[in-house]
Amino acid sequence: MYKLTSSKTVDLTKEVAEQFHKMEASPTERDLDLNWVKALREKAEAGHLITFSWATAQSESKKFRVNGNHSSTMLCELNGAFPKGLKAHIDEYKVESEEDLALLFRQFDSRRSSRSDKDIASAHQGLYDDLRNVPKGVAKLGAEGIYWYKSNVVKINVSRNEEKYTVFAESGTHPFLQWLSGIIDCKTVELKYIPIIAAAYATFTINEEEAKKFWLEVSRGGDLYADNAPTTVLDNWLKKLQTEKTLKRNLSALNIYQGCVWAWNNYRRQLNIKDIKFDTKKGLFAVNE
Repeated sequence: MYKLTSSKTVDLTKEVAEQFHKMEASPTERDLDLNWVKALREKAEAGHLITFSWATAQSESKKFRVNGNHSSTMLCELNGAFPKGLKAHIDEYKVESEEDLALLFRQFDSRRSSRSDKDIASAHQGLYDDLRNVPKGVAKLGAEGIYWYKSNVVKINVSRNEEKYTVFAESGTHPFLQWLSGIIDCKTVELKYIPIIAAAYATFTINEEEAKKFWLEVSRGGDLYADNAPTTVLDNWLKKLQTEKTLKRNLSALNIYQGCVWAWNNYRRQLNIKDIKFDTKKGLFAVNE
């Protein structure tokens, strides 16, 4: 077994980081992931770092670094831009065998305790009183749809994955998410796909009143008295994507977004359609007002 022998919190300096980084790595240590080092560097540059939790293990003859390889690597590569005012919490353990080292390693960064996208989305959502009654799953899907729209259609967004949920702070998103919570439920599984939500957002920003009518009708199976109505054809197509997995695999997210906009544009023109056009070779359709 392993046993905690000391625990301390120290000022995080370049010297402390270098000393920890140069320590012999435990044979259980995971391979260095340069993408994770890059992500940590971006956090450092943005001023988002918090206290690091590092650990060592002392066997009969050696002292190993058990946790903290990526963070200490990043800190040693900052080249004069070392962050100020940070701390490092360092736990020291005693182990009797390599099996103890493996058991100790498993206690850090457990998959079961890691922050999921849902946790991150919920944290951002919880900052706003008027979003507290929106189901978390719907809010997360809505945020991802808005982010996808901005990244793939408007192409104005940032690339860092965790920042997709900062769209909760943008003006105009709250009414969309509140309305979306009345459309998305267990009976509308065909709508629970990011490019579809992106298309709903695009229409909502162009003409909120008509978008509400259009997507409500789609969610209810389309126009019950017109098989060629855009809402009916779109709903049938989206349901077909759900049941025919091969069809869905052959379409890109942009194809699905394009198909939704095609139906919307014909709805606004008051035209019936026979099928959904989704080819994007000539670019994406503009969203009609």
